[in-house]
Amino acid sequence: MSKNISKKVIDINGVEITPEEPAVCLGNGEQVFECCCDECDYFLLCFPEFDPKSKDD
Repeated sequence: MSKNISKKVIDINGVEITPEEPAVCLGNGEQVFECCCDECDYFLLCFPEFDPKSKDD
């Protein structure tokens, strides 16, 4: 996990999310709460295979 991101973060909707751990994140849509991924500031951290600097064309 990045050094500047705490282990758990409170989402704008008040849901406690866990960046970089989508399987246990309460905002993943599979828990009691609605999915928060679309509006999550840490969305891409859950998909490390996505590299915005990559030029695979």
